[in-house]
Amino acid sequence: MGKVENSHGEADVALVSEATAVDNEMFAVLADEHRRFALYTLLQFRQLTLEELADVVAGWTNADGWRAVTREQRDAVLLALHHNHVPMLEAAGYVEYDDETDELSLAALPTSLYDLVTYARKHERVSAGELERRDSTANDSDDAENGSDTADGGSGET
Repeated sequence: MGKVENSHGEADVALVSEATAVDNEMFAVLADEHRRFALYTLLQFRQLTLEELADVVAGWTNADGWRAVTREQRDAVLLALHHNHVPMLEAAGYVEYDDETDELSLAALPTSLYDLVTYARKHERVSAGELERRDSTANDSDDAENGSDTADGGSGET
């Protein structure tokens, strides 16, 4: 039999071992980017109003390059958080929500969920703006390397 190659680093192997204690509810919570972004935000700030959380999550999920999030996009995220995502996070015991003050706070997370959330945050998709900048930078450097800085696509013919 062939040797099994481990392409993951040591930290990843430790995470996989820890993940055996993860239950389906944790994966269900992390399956939606709005809930992941809400947890990322609450890990950083610990306590926010629902409005503040909606601002951050809307920015992460709707920002298109360098364009600002529209009022409609932000309001849609606010409604989704209020009616769907926050209740699910609260039911799982990961956040506490106070209806009177409209404030969310992070509850004590199980170690396995904390590890999954911090791992996911490090590897979450990059924003469209970062992809566009990377693509344009890569294309610019490819063009320069190939000598294609001429108007005819780099053929150099005149």
